[in-house]
Amino acid sequence: MKIRSSKYFIRLLIFSLLIGSIPVIVVGITSYYLSSSIVQDKVNERSMDALQQTQLRVEQILKTIDYSVTQYISSPLVVKAMSLPYAAEYYQTYNEMYQSMVRSQTFELTIGNMTFLNLNGQWGIDNNNIFKFDDINDLEELLRYERLPTFSAWVTNKDSRPSSISLVKKIPLNSLKANGLAIVTIAESELTRLVREGNQSGDVLVLDSSYGVLSYGGAANEMPGIEQLTSELENRHSEASNQFNISLNGEEYSIIARQSSYNSWTYVSAISIKEITKDSRSIGWMTLGACLLMLLSIGSLALFGSRSFYQPIRQLASALGIKPDDSQKAKVKDEFTLIGLRLQSMLQKEYKLSEEVAGKVREMRQFFVLKLLRGEERKSQLPAKLTEYGFPEDWLWHAVIAIQIDSLDDSRYQEEDRDLLLFAIANITAELVPAHERLDPVLMEQSQVTIVGGHDAGDEAEYKSRLFAIAELIQRAVEQYLHLPVSIGISRPRSHLMDVPFSCEEALEALRYRIRIGARSVLFIDDVHPGDNTISVFPHRVAKELCDAVKLAEWNKSRELLEQCISLIFREQADWRQYQMSLIRLYTMLIELVQPNSYALQLESLEEPIFSADNEKEFFEQIFELQSQESIKVWFYEIVIEPIMNKFEQQRKSHAKQISDQVLQMIYQGFDTELTLEACAAELNYHPNHLGPLFSKETGVSFSECLQQYRLQMAKQWLVETDMKIGEIAERLTYTNPQNFIRFFRKMENMTPGQYRKLHGDPHIS
Repeated sequence: MKIRSSKYFIRLLIFSLLIGSIPVIVVGITSYYLSSSIVQDKVNERSMDALQQTQLRVEQILKTIDYSVTQYISSPLVVKAMSLPYAAEYYQTYNEMYQSMVRSQTFELTIGNMTFLNLNGQWGIDNNNIFKFDDINDLEELLRYERLPTFSAWVTNKDSRPSSISLVKKIPLNSLKANGLAIVTIAESELTRLVREGNQSGDVLVLDSSYGVLSYGGAANEMPGIEQLTSELENRHSEASNQFNISLNGEEYSIIARQSSYNSWTYVSAISIKEITKDSRSIGWMTLGACLLMLLSIGSLALFGSRSFYQPIRQLASALGIKPDDSQKAKVKDEFTLIGLRLQSMLQKEYKLSEEVAGKVREMRQFFVLKLLRGEERKSQLPAKLTEYGFPEDWLWHAVIAIQIDSLDDSRYQEEDRDLLLFAIANITAELVPAHERLDPVLMEQSQVTIVGGHDAGDEAEYKSRLFAIAELIQRAVEQYLHLPVSIGISRPRSHLMDVPFSCEEALEALRYRIRIGARSVLFIDDVHPGDNTISVFPHRVAKELCDAVKLAEWNKSRELLEQCISLIFREQADWRQYQMSLIRLYTMLIELVQPNSYALQLESLEEPIFSADNEKEFFEQIFELQSQESIKVWFYEIVIEPIMNKFEQQRKSHAKQISDQVLQMIYQGFDTELTLEACAAELNYHPNHLGPLFSKETGVSFSECLQQYRLQMAKQWLVETDMKIGEIAERLTYTNPQNFIRFFRKMENMTPGQYRKLHGDPHIS
């Protein structure tokens, strides 16, 4: 057979080069990017530490100033001075206060000025002198601090030259009504100096609570895009500390920000990505050189190895019995490819066969467990199948453990992930429980079910202790690896495996009592099953009070009564069906409030029902799916009670508006008659004590005020547009004495009717 050695040799050489060079290239590229990432992480970590130290250093100084000022203004001398007027006889006290203030200024950070204002005495003291309010020009600038909403605050003075920062405290402390003010001013340059200390890399900024720049700690005042940076930080204001990258005018920056809990200032470190990766570029060039040397070495070794490996190929082809026509039929270029194809074909067939056999065995094992749980296995065939599938045969006892996920709320999973999660829980159970103490876990009825047992004889207490230990171990593992709450139901221990279906029913039955006990429960059927004594668990009185509170739209009382009602339903140990029936009964009582024939909704303002027959089945299904008392309370309040109370409030508001409009119409039509609230109430079939407050609440004025205002409006219209005499106008407006009308008009308009006519009337009307 003719071997086309040159072509195979070239392919072997190329293959050897690729095998050697690709890992080198991948490792080189990976090492470069990893080194860049590590360098950036280290720089960011160092910058975070430096920024934290800067923040602590600044806040230590600020807190020291705050504490010292607090101690000073709490001293008896300052308290006494704040109660004194400005007078010569108290000069000794002023001077002592001034000397004490000067001595107190011993902080690391230079204080520009300290000012104390006596708001009642109209005098003050600063670093220079004692003064009266009349002697200073910027008094309003100082007094504006009195309107601060807090007792103590750091204030930015951007309008001052140079810019400064002030600590303002009201005297006395913790009083909304201030008798005096303590103002400590720090130059912005001092804050900048403090920020620059210890800053080795990047730019550091300090922003106030409104994200205005307080201090540039480095060259940040030259950094482009400072407005874009502060806007981005303001959008992220809810995060106490964060790190992100941002592009500012085409240059990438790594931003680290920390927000102070002391005064809401934000400390920002900005480092150019280009500067961070400067060292990693040198590493990249070194890596490239090393890779080139390795590639040259690999090329030499590949050439030598290809020549060595090529020689045995002819012998191997001959040993496998490859004929020249085999190569032609397979349409391959050389015998080595054919050897590989033949070996690969044999290995693939063997692997597939092994996988199919193993998969069938696993499926048959789980299918056997499912049939056993459903009671479909024959007693005579049970020992043989246990032996066939490798399960224990000599158990003295067994029990069934059923596991259900309590809730997927507040987790990273969706409802469609439930089956996959149950499969994961089955794998966890298989890992935690030894194989000789269990059968394969299976999934059924949205639960993971496992049959456990043992060879050791014992009493019921020992079995329960062992089962409880297994359940707790599974719960902790699921919480640790999947971060999910699960509840576990456990059946009674039994001696015969043919009783497994009854044990399975008991385990699933135990899980239904989770609705009373709560999530993350381990439920033994003997502990939760109420037995034959069935009791009523429905609180009739509280449910009736709840319905009354809902009809009256009493929000807080409705919530309290709902919690009380749910607690009473689950207070007694009863069958789980009793709990569900009680919840259905409570739901029925609530929706009856909004039925068309109910007392509460007889008025026409409710056009369409809140709960229809179309979604009633869906609501019942939701009730059956509720698994904890807390979820029951939330569902009833948000899905049922809130819509009903909103509808009642809407109805009441609409009714009040309709009645008020009717009363207004009666005023517009009968303003020139002896119209009274009692007459309107009688015509509308309401009691005056009910109609009056209803009208006032809806319109904002009382009935009598509204009537007087409309009569005054008509009087002014007649004075301007007609030549009616003032006496005639008074008589039409039901005034028995024109003087009473004139007094009323003067009280309302600050002029007499005659003066009003001269001022606003038409001169052509005689």
